[in-house]
Amino acid sequence: MSLPRIKKLDDQLVNRIAAGEVVERPASALKELLENSIDASSDKIIVELSEGGIRQIKVIDNGVGIHKDDIPLAIDRHATSKLIHEDDLYKITTLGFRGEGLASIASVSDFSLSSKTNIDQHGTKIISNYGVISNTSPTASNTGTIIEINNLYHNIPARKKFLKSDTTEYGHCRSVFERIALSNPQIGFELKHNGKLIYELPQQVLLERIKALFGEEYLKHYFEIIEMQINNLVISGYVYHPSYIASSKNVQQFYVNGRFVRDKVIQNAVKQGFSGVLHNEHAPQYVLFLQISPEDVDVNVHPTKSEVRFKDTGQIHGFISHAIRKVLSRNLSSTSLEHSSDNSLIETISQNTSERSHNSDYTPTNSFGSVSKSGNSSYVRDFNYKAEDNSKFVKDWLPQTISSNSAMVRQDTAPELFAELTDCSQVINATAPTLGFAIAQLNGVYILAQTRDGLIVVDMHAAHERIVLEKLKSQVANNVIAVQALLIPVTFSIAEELIDSVTLNKADLNTLGFEIDVIHNNNVVVRAIPSLLDHDNIEKLVIGTLTEISKYGNSNIISNHYEEVLSTMACHSAVRANHQLSLEEMNAILREMETTSRANYCNHGRPTWFKLSMNELDNMFMRGK
Repeated sequence: MSLPRIKKLDDQLVNRIAAGEVVERPASALKELLENSIDASSDKIIVELSEGGIRQIKVIDNGVGIHKDDIPLAIDRHATSKLIHEDDLYKITTLGFRGEGLASIASVSDFSLSSKTNIDQHGTKIISNYGVISNTSPTASNTGTIIEINNLYHNIPARKKFLKSDTTEYGHCRSVFERIALSNPQIGFELKHNGKLIYELPQQVLLERIKALFGEEYLKHYFEIIEMQINNLVISGYVYHPSYIASSKNVQQFYVNGRFVRDKVIQNAVKQGFSGVLHNEHAPQYVLFLQISPEDVDVNVHPTKSEVRFKDTGQIHGFISHAIRKVLSRNLSSTSLEHSSDNSLIETISQNTSERSHNSDYTPTNSFGSVSKSGNSSYVRDFNYKAEDNSKFVKDWLPQTISSNSAMVRQDTAPELFAELTDCSQVINATAPTLGFAIAQLNGVYILAQTRDGLIVVDMHAAHERIVLEKLKSQVANNVIAVQALLIPVTFSIAEELIDSVTLNKADLNTLGFEIDVIHNNNVVVRAIPSLLDHDNIEKLVIGTLTEISKYGNSNIISNHYEEVLSTMACHSAVRANHQLSLEEMNAILREMETTSRANYCNHGRPTWFKLSMNELDNMFMRGK
């Protein structure tokens, strides 16, 4: 059999092959059209869909338009106004650049394009019927461009059968619309589907655009990153802790130079940024924008332009994770539960307030968080528990001495103070600490604290767990972990598989503050433990720590997994449910929380506290109605 000869494919077949990569589904075509409209400096874009975009996609913009002589080139392959020289390919500043999107779409649809510039007397229209192109003709048109795509893939039944239902394809189109509208709040957008108005978005600030697309709770519960900058990298936007977002939406939007991307380096960096504050049942939520020199990122690595390649991935990863960790680690005393007026910081956050730098008239009533919807069954409510631990102060984290002019309300003076004053806010307003003053302990589990304008409920175990963890992390980082030698060494047996954890990781255990030796018959003797940790149940603490270490084999625990190990240590040593605390101890926890990084969440990502404002309480009891 003779070999077939090589021949050049005709342009129409080439376009249809290209369409298989560029126009995977209606949403892909919509993305190409929207990006072109944005590149054309439009400030109003209207999208009309029919039958999920399979029947029709129509995009109308008021951009600069296309010169009438260039309109035939607009649907010719590799014809573009966005690249001139080869060097331009390595510093792309526009969303579109390849010059193949419209040509590919026109080859697999009943396609029409009408456009007019501000210097033309009338518009110009061109039609492509599945790649068969007509001559241009004059048409009545406003300045801008109108593109209409009908019956996508009608001429390729084998490809059309892979399209999903109208509902599914519409969902993909809507997601594309939302992503592009989100990254361009300065542009007004409108979306209709089967004649029904879905979105009518005016030009607005980013936070209002997020609210319009995803719901009002995304306006209330956010941490803001305001243009954190290092060298040529700038990151801005908002991150959300999912514990405070009840919506079923999973908002994960990341943009590089205004382009939505999915990138493993970025995803891993975001995950690292949320490390230590995210519950394992939750995924991080964010709307983030990275600005980078176009020369340092390659967007020409995938036909859909949804993947990028960075020149220095390590720098990008570290920068993103650092920015997120920094914004989530602000302690409570460095920000306010109320609206902050400090606009002078280059790096700052805004927790659950209206956006400072924009003219929003929104006034939040719930200053932070909401009640967790997942019940906590790790303790038993005991209304008759005994105050057997009342004489024991919680160790180390409680200040040794409390100044007489401290902001704390003392246990022995609180009743008299509150009895003498008709308005307790006089006490609160005198000092106004962020988390207020403790007034009671509920069921041995929660601390109730009064603030100037409401009630704060604190999960004492979760809060103390975070306090201990951050102190341990600080001590390990500075190589000054405080060690408490045991007056009487403690001996007990452990599982055989944990013996290896002692012998193989002895240096790491010493660094963490443990002095443990194996003696005989799977027995170990503990001679010292970190002084921050609970000395009452050393066996449980040591076994829990060794179990955590054993997960990581012989790897360098301190370098690679120290936070997980320290988290386990802190969890075993935090004050437990049904441990009755005095007001002095409760206030000590509150003050420690105010100066502890990531105090909003425990080591497992659960909220440590929430607030009910007076307005919310008044509404519950219908006061003033």
